[in-house]
Amino acid sequence: MLKNKDLLTILIRLFLGYIFFSAGVCKLTHGNFGQIIGPPWLEERLAQYGLGLFAQVVAVSQIVCGILLFSQRFSLLGAIMLVPMNLAILAVTVSQKWVGTPFVNSAFLLLNLLLIGLEYRKFLFLIKPNQPYAIVPVFTDRIGQNVFSLLGVGFGLLTLLAASYNVLLTNIFALIAFLLFALTILRSCVHKKLDVLLLVLPFVAMVVITLGKIIPNAEWILGITLLAEALLLAIRLYTGSQKKVINPPASAALS
Repeated sequence: MLKNKDLLTILIRLFLGYIFFSAGVCKLTHGNFGQIIGPPWLEERLAQYGLGLFAQVVAVSQIVCGILLFSQRFSLLGAIMLVPMNLAILAVTVSQKWVGTPFVNSAFLLLNLLLIGLEYRKFLFLIKPNQPYAIVPVFTDRIGQNVFSLLGVGFGLLTLLAASYNVLLTNIFALIAFLLFALTILRSCVHKKLDVLLLVLPFVAMVVITLGKIIPNAEWILGITLLAEALLLAIRLYTGSQKKVINPPASAALS
């Protein structure tokens, strides 16, 4: 069984990863890719002010950050890169006086900072550069040290390349990337059935959102999936706080 902190770290990575990956792909496909935050019309709106290229850079950056967060191997880099983007998006929503959106973006920013804060030990050398620090890998560092992570990154980049040209290929590449990122986690010594379920359900939700236009009763399926995730996570966090958790050794996770 994973430690509560490790489980939450992985889930936050997946949540933010999909939020920004899907938002970027949706912009490049002009709304032909399921997502949550959008807006798909950003390029058209900014193009009126000669900022169409800037909108494309935003979309590409969102996709890259999402891929890095998904990968687990490069998640810390993705979380760091995401901070200025979240700040910029928050500034735009506040300056444009979008109702409710600044609160949503503030929540994303807080989750982003929490994700970095959970790995604060890796930044101690910045505070006292003359003092040696031994950075000991934790369990979440070991996740992603397999071929599935690299393949997932590859198909994520293929999704980026296809997004401006072919919607069908974009969706196919994205779904393959989701599958590979799921295998990345499940092959990293996450064996307890409840943990496996908690880490599979987010990918089920990703598929439902991505293909929501062609899946019958997608809203119901998504609602049931999210409700099940919330209830099981509450049970899992409670039981995890009641018992001592021992994570697998590094050698097992790297095999």
